Amino acid sequence: MTRLPALALSALATTLVAVSLPVPAHAATGTFFYTRASNGRETTLNIPTPNGACLPVSGGARDAHNDTDADATMYTDSNCTVFAGFVGSRNFETFTAPFPTFVKFG
Repeated sequence: MTRLPALALSALATTLVAVSLPVPAHAATGTFFYTRASNGRETTLNIPTPNGACLPVSGGARDAHNDTDADATMYTDSNCTVFAGFVGSRNFETFTAPFPTFVKFG
């Protein structure tokens, strides 16, 4: 009977270690196109980029086509805290003012 609590404790410890291990960084791959709100020109972001990095969207995005393997969240501030929209992987979205000027993948 004394082995059962020890086995349960061992299983719990193993689970906690597995859950607390850091997740390896993943880079979004593919192409992210957007139409600049400032001049109407189509622009491409340099991909691959590490997920979670707050990247500038020069000229603001009037619309965006996310042809990457990661979802893109759009923001209007350089800290990527003011939400402006979401573009799922392999999807297209149109935005209104204030246009997003930063994006995070993942």
